[in-house]
Amino acid sequence: MLEKSEQSRYIVTALRRGLAILSLFRRERRVVTVPDIEAELGLSRATAFRMAYTLERDGYLQRLPSSHAFQLGPKVLLLGLDYLEGTAVIAAGRETVYALRDRTGFSAHMCVRDGNEIVYVLNAPSHHRLRGDIPVGTRYPCHAVASGRALLFDMSPAALAVLYDGVAMQAFSDQTPVDVAALSALIAAERARGYATNLSGFVSGIVSLSAPVRDRDGAIVAAINLSDSETVLKDVEAVQDLVVRAAAQVSTRLGWRGGDTEAV
Repeated sequence: MLEKSEQSRYIVTALRRGLAILSLFRRERRVVTVPDIEAELGLSRATAFRMAYTLERDGYLQRLPSSHAFQLGPKVLLLGLDYLEGTAVIAAGRETVYALRDRTGFSAHMCVRDGNEIVYVLNAPSHHRLRGDIPVGTRYPCHAVASGRALLFDMSPAALAVLYDGVAMQAFSDQTPVDVAALSALIAAERARGYATNLSGFVSGIVSLSAPVRDRDGAIVAAINLSDSETVLKDVEAVQDLVVRAAAQVSTRLGWRGGDTEAV
């Protein structure tokens, strides 16, 4: 393994800056200006402009008319679509997620973990009016949602402490764990029963439950989630086995053959 000093020699600073610019865009922030780039990335105005201009010329950014403000360009969308189509776990889960939605009538999703956040990669919204529709690409904090905790099932308290070192764990309700000890205890209880739940614990009035998906080596690579308004998803126990079986079905497609797993 390369030492840190050796690793740093291979890092291209300009490329890292370009990727950092793309990372400024979020669902709630669709437009970024050159002054934004300058301020948030600590670049000079000239460097910020040149970086944005290069990304624009290559199709990764689009400039808004008569301004120095930018939005994401079509090449970013194409990369995202290629990712969604080409990732094995998503391909393995698509049929199951839609089948779970059709069988239960509730919104079904698949999530993956990115650090201490989850990212929704599949969304099968229910057909009724009071639906839990969560768009692909939505991010939520792992500690606060059922899918996030399901994705953390195999993490030991020590591993969780590393993951959340220096991270403020925001409380969204009185059910939210706000420190590693509370999170670890909640995960242990949920792991023992095979699935995690949120009963209005993140968004008031929304119920969700989630189970982990494993790859051929037993590593957790995704989570299957069922969620909807508490006015329609009234009986979690009636659907919990369906969610666990759905996650197991996707795990089987990925090569998992079952067996005991331990926290790492």
